[in-house]
Amino acid sequence: MAGATVRQSTPADVAGIQRIARRGWEVAYGEFLAEATVEHAMAEWYASETVHEQIVDGGVAHFVACGTGDVPEQSSGKQRDPRAVENGEVVGYVGGGIPTVDDPERGAVWTFYVDPDRWNEGIGTRLFERELDALVERGATRVTIRVLAANTVGRSFYESRGFEVVERDEDDLFGETRAAVMYAREI
Repeated sequence: MAGATVRQSTPADVAGIQRIARRGWEVAYGEFLAEATVEHAMAEWYASETVHEQIVDGGVAHFVACGTGDVPEQSSGKQRDPRAVENGEVVGYVGGGIPTVDDPERGAVWTFYVDPDRWNEGIGTRLFERELDALVERGATRVTIRVLAANTVGRSFYESRGFEVVERDEDDLFGETRAAVMYAREI
């Protein structure tokens, strides 16, 4: 089994995070979301500036898992963070924080994907546990996660970690409405 290192994200990880987001969305949602919806999500939620801001913004606890081995060359000519080279390419990421000052004890996981080719290697578990630890460090005593109801892989992951559905609703994803669930658990 190939190894992976979990560490705090750096701006050098943006392209890797975008790659994993696209692969995750295509596999998790490709059978029930329109291709245009996935493209809108990539363009809006995973634009380079947006991901960069999440990484450098102290309000978001953002981590990556990097597979050991070679890292593809950067085409932009920008200098790569040495930690990215040392730890290999991004194979997963997670981001979350404390969403509201009105409820500073509630943490939230906002984004979390692992390369589907690396599922069942324990990478998601290590990333997720690091995120929960970061939320505890920020004062959270419970955490919520919102996921599309049809995402059976994601739902199974959360349920296997003791999360329970606390709300059922619908999400409007760029004009496409889908059932969604909110999970919660004390941490």
